[in-house]
Amino acid sequence: MVHPIPKKGDRSDPSNYRPIAITSLFSKIMESIINSQLMRYLEDHQLINDRQYGFRRGRSAGDLLVYLTHRWAEAVESKWEALAVSLDIAKAFDRIWHKALLSKLPSYGLPEKLCKWITSFLADRSIKVVVDGACSDFKPINVGVPQGCVLSPTLFLLHINDMLLTSSIHCYADDSTGDALYTGRANISRENVAEYRDKLVSEVESLLNKVSDWGRLNLVQFNPQKTQVCAFTAKKNPFVVSPQFQGTPLLASASIGILGVDISSDVQFRGHLEERAKLASKKLGVISRARQYFMPAHRLQLYKAQVRPHMEYCSHLWVGAPQCQLLPLDHIQRRAIRIVDDRVLSDRLDTLALRRDVVSLWEPSRKELTPFLKAGNASATPLILQLFMGGGSHLPSREPHARLPPLL
Repeated sequence: MVHPIPKKGDRSDPSNYRPIAITSLFSKIMESIINSQLMRYLEDHQLINDRQYGFRRGRSAGDLLVYLTHRWAEAVESKWEALAVSLDIAKAFDRIWHKALLSKLPSYGLPEKLCKWITSFLADRSIKVVVDGACSDFKPINVGVPQGCVLSPTLFLLHINDMLLTSSIHCYADDSTGDALYTGRANISRENVAEYRDKLVSEVESLLNKVSDWGRLNLVQFNPQKTQVCAFTAKKNPFVVSPQFQGTPLLASASIGILGVDISSDVQFRGHLEERAKLASKKLGVISRARQYFMPAHRLQLYKAQVRPHMEYCSHLWVGAPQCQLLPLDHIQRRAIRIVDDRVLSDRLDTLALRRDVVSLWEPSRKELTPFLKAGNASATPLILQLFMGGGSHLPSREPHARLPPLL
């Protein structure tokens, strides 16, 4: 059975729904056992590319964003230039070609019995949609991995892994980002700027061509209309580029949205902070209007669950932003303290914050920054370690066809 979950956009459009599979308890237990051993095997033998950050223990969207924004900020501060492109895979989970996925499994050294079990898991599937208690008829389906199943994210990683081997793209699950940097002399002449920018465009187009070729072989469709391009530069003359992707010119915009964070062409977060503040203020307003129905402790829990996550997400990226950009978030924090606590005007806000456990907005940011401040941290991911080691290519993953010990 499949339960459609609405995404952003028009709810009358069927494509704006995410089909979540509802499977049996026995199936979930079986998948969990297999997935746990499979992921341990893949990680122990470095079979998943280091530039893949999705669905992996000890890695987060924030880790990848730190690495990418560091590259781009370094380019801007050094008077270099960078060109980044964010790709959109159309229906990433729903359109996985089974034949391509299953043909890749033996190359990872998986036992024949496990390969056959996964084949059986994907074969002869049929679905029916359940909405408000009403059910559709069963329909056969021969593509995709069921969203909501425990094993599906790992199967997706195995399917997309060879795309990272053929290009220098970075991924968080199906969110893919590629870039090209000019790292030459900072004082290039104005006449040579166009030449170097053409080189950046050529590098990005080469990356896009490799990704497009991979998609053609694996029947993966990319959406050029949702692909974003952003040029990072500190130069005053505009960086007007339009790299080609699958025959469609991609126009560079003033910012790029990656993993829920909006990054401007000067590697700042003004737009992102404004949007976060508006969303948090809107949700806090709902709590304020309903405050009479809740005890202070309950208001605090609502604030922590519905408001703070929007302000804290990847806060270690922008915690060093200018104070004028952070003021709206500070105002929301102080407003929340007044809403949570009934005694608002007679007490100092700091005292209220401690009494009501509304901690400073910057405390979570400090905690998230800790791993990055410890260059020798053994738990740091390879890309983060690369920042501290000062260059060099990322630590390579083992080739899938290498001889490996048995999984089970």
